[in-house]
Amino acid sequence: MTSCVRSELLCFVTDKSVLLPRDDLVKICTDFCKGDEIYAARKLLENTGRRIPRRQGANRRGATVEDVVKAILDPERSLPVFYAIDWSRLPPTDVTHCDVSAILTELQSLRREV
Repeated sequence: MTSCVRSELLCFVTDKSVLLPRDDLVKICTDFCKGDEIYAARKLLENTGRRIPRRQGANRRGATVEDVVKAILDPERSLPVFYAIDWSRLPPTDVTHCDVSAILTELQSLRREV
């Protein structure tokens, strides 16, 4: 049985990692999320097995978000299902952040089904 864990940031990253390029995803999360949300997400991911390094320096938040995104995208890592309750803590995205090639692939798949 898969466990469920509340984390708005990890829910967003898991969902949007399919549509957004990694660099855009890191930038959106770094700009929108508070430091405590980012570090709590890192701690939740550490509880799934592998350690995530603690970053130092001026770009600490950005580097930590990048580590979180890498951990989410790691196919060898077994992750719980992340869910969000407070939708106001989900970063807004628009068309300029979308990976057009992923959308085109999805569109082509839908056309084949029809």
